[in-house]
Amino acid sequence: MNYNLIIFILSLVAFAVLNNRFLKNDYEYQRQSKKFSFISDPFGIQRFKQQPKKMTALMAVLFGPIAIFNLVLTLTTG
Repeated sequence: MNYNLIIFILSLVAFAVLNNRFLKNDYEYQRQSKKFSFISDPFGIQRFKQQPKKMTALMAVLFGPIAIFNLVLTLTTG
């Protein structure tokens, strides 16, 4: 199996765990999850404006590991 796929799957799992933790512990995040559905805010721009730290953490968990892996791979193959 491709390393990119494995890292991306692990990132998705980490994203789901972190999102679930935010949903359990933060009332405001729960309210926004109910208010902004995928149809009304598909890119999450409104949620990003209201809670930038949490949304940045979620995006970093989702895309960070694969980006770092590809950067290291690019730099080592040179």
